[in-house]
Amino acid sequence: MRRRLALLAVAGLLAGCAGDPPVETEPAVLEDRAAPSEEVHEDSLPLALSGLPVLDPGWDQVPQELDGLLLGLDHPEDGEPLRFVAAREDGTLLWRAERPPSCTGFTLSRAGERTIAILNDVTPGRDTLSETSASAYDLATGELVWGPVDVPGPLQGPGAVFAAPAPRAAMGETGPRVVLDPATGEVVASEDDDVTVVGEYAGVVLTATDGTLHADGAGTSWQLPLADLGTGPEPGALPGVQAPPGTALLGEPGQALGVLVDLTTGEVLATGVRDAVTEPISGTLVTVEDGSLVGRPDGERWERPTEGLGLSAAGNLFAYLRSDSAVRAVNVVTGADAVAYDDGVTEPAVPVLVTAGGATVVEGADVALVPAGPSGAG
Repeated sequence: MRRRLALLAVAGLLAGCAGDPPVETEPAVLEDRAAPSEEVHEDSLPLALSGLPVLDPGWDQVPQELDGLLLGLDHPEDGEPLRFVAAREDGTLLWRAERPPSCTGFTLSRAGERTIAILNDVTPGRDTLSETSASAYDLATGELVWGPVDVPGPLQGPGAVFAAPAPRAAMGETGPRVVLDPATGEVVASEDDDVTVVGEYAGVVLTATDGTLHADGAGTSWQLPLADLGTGPEPGALPGVQAPPGTALLGEPGQALGVLVDLTTGEVLATGVRDAVTEPISGTLVTVEDGSLVGRPDGERWERPTEGLGLSAAGNLFAYLRSDSAVRAVNVVTGADAVAYDDGVTEPAVPVLVTAGGATVVEGADVALVPAGPSGAG
């Protein structure tokens, strides 16, 4: 699944961002330019998006989104720099910035009232061949918020978590992880101090120590015994899966199933979870729990087999499931099958991200945006 692969590409990043030639990294403001139209055959769109405009912001993989602002990547050819492109959910282009080809690591977070993008960079080192840094930019304007600050290595995630990459002899391992305060760029926790760094989620930092999961930041503070999670003493975010906004999906290292936790309260929302999305119109949480698809609309619950399909996204009251050869839509309120496309569609454009405001990122031959707003999906 491309959604899962794109998330893995962002979350892994264990060996990149080193030894690249310097590039111009300061964001270039695009003066609120509208994204150009994308040529997508209307029949390839889900029926819920039929007749709506389709735009090309310039991304070649699924972007990240927070607070109705999106940031995505355009990968280079023949050693050209990476290009990051920021846009609003209505399709307005905001800014773009370059990075060396291997510096693909980025994350979105909040610094007080600001929504920010945190990007990696490399510069020639004084005592080493190169040094890795991180900088934060206002996602709406491209203005520098803080940085560059030195970090031990590439972005690991979730959020502003960094570590030295694995040595060649120990694939999958990293050096001690550190997590930065997204408001300042300062280190707020380091595994050099006998703390397990779990992740950073839009300003909420999760760490574990002495058998307890701790949440701090963005007006949030709570503790939860790890025994209540069943994750062992060193919990981590489930790899390759982006939890719905306001939640964290945690598990034991090497495990494919985890526990979904509400970041505001510490409440355990579901266990045995492989993937999860929230449908924005109804607020329905939809999870994959082992081989079942489970919906929780308004305190109710429905369950049905996944039949080998994985979650792609949820919007317009549908959850979209896909495999390499099939796409299906399910009504998130009832759990019943829904008609997603016209008959005979052979190359569907599949929703892979839906914002709270109703914008939909679809993936077919290319990655495109069906914008929110008067002319969009919202």
